Amino acid sequence: MTQATTELTSVMRRQFLEQMLVARAVDEEAILLRKQGLIDLWAPCTGQEALQVGAAYALDGLVIVPSYREAAVALVRGATPEQVVAGWSGRSFCGWQPRPLRMFPFTLVLASQMLPAVGYALGTRIQGREEPVAVFFGDGASSEGDAAEAFNLAAVERASVLFLNVNNGWAISKPTSEQMRTSIAERAAGFGIASRQVDGRDPEIVYEAVTAELRLLATEPGPRLIEFSVDRILSHTSSDTQEIYRDEADIAAAVSRDPVVAYRRRLLEDGTVDPDWLADMERRTSDLRADLLKEYTR
Repeated sequence: MTQATTELTSVMRRQFLEQMLVARAVDEEAILLRKQGLIDLWAPCTGQEALQVGAAYALDGLVIVPSYREAAVALVRGATPEQVVAGWSGRSFCGWQPRPLRMFPFTLVLASQMLPAVGYALGTRIQGREEPVAVFFGDGASSEGDAAEAFNLAAVERASVLFLNVNNGWAISKPTSEQMRTSIAERAAGFGIASRQVDGRDPEIVYEAVTAELRLLATEPGPRLIEFSVDRILSHTSSDTQEIYRDEADIAAAVSRDPVVAYRRRLLEDGTVDPDWLADMERRTSDLRADLLKEYTR
């Protein structure tokens, strides 16, 4: 695995792990809420926490346009667990206030967020403030016409857009190998977008990659793309059963690369966290889950 070269403080590394553990707790409780019929649907981010947390910290105050699985991004931005889950229960179109958090609502329609993201960047240019924007999308979304239009428009207009592709290897039941002959980074490069591939299983590598691209975006006009490789550990959504189309060995391999388990082990081994810190986090996430359950059973 590629190693990050940027020296991060122990405080920031603990924050990465803290947010990854919180996101995992929200994920696990939301799945149980769906099984109890207390929310309508859930798209788990299990296996993608490192990517989402590392990217969210690097993006800092930039406007973020998510897809539908970026729960950890919303949590880092300041949304509460209740707000993140609210949109999946029919209680709210968007649980958080988009303007203060500078993060658009989730969208379930593949690639439908990509052209508006480009439009946002171009709109700020018209207003004379040229504000960059980051947009998340999956490997399946990259096969949609809206993605091609967004790539082309961004390239032609040299829009300040950072495309963050989350390639978990599956478009519901369709593996990436059956979707395309090239990588998503190569697809984007064909439109004239500077693109690269990065391991999305390590928050430090992700943070470094996104930070580097933002620096380039600030000095070199035009869109940029990062294709992150991650693992989809669970089914596509709570309405999907991956065991029907995915073999046990493939699922087991994804589980063995769990980024939360790996990062927790690394920080424990190098002394960044200790058993007392982890025990405190266990209590906090347990309370968080209890509060979510209480919110949806009252």
